[in-house]
Amino acid sequence: MKSKTLRRDGFFVSGVADLNLWGGGKGSIEMRPFTCQHLREAREKLNDFGFGVERINGAICDVFRLYENGYKEFARTVRIGKVAEYTEESYYNCV
Repeated sequence: MKSKTLRRDGFFVSGVADLNLWGGGKGSIEMRPFTCQHLREAREKLNDFGFGVERINGAICDVFRLYENGYKEFARTVRIGKVAEYTEESYYNCV
């Protein structure tokens, strides 16, 4: 049996962000997926896909491990920051 050892190259993160909109509204939006070397960097990379909002409160994220050959393996789902119930509903409707 042949085997190959792969080097992990970081993480791929996608998900739904919880937002405060300009004018006082609240909402959620699917984030632009991003990569990071360490999960502690993910908080700074949460985004609104370029929509432009007052504040990003948090997100529900699917985290995948990235390997050198382009292979991507699901690791877990995490909540970063504050996530409202409507954001959870949006996340589960997107999956």
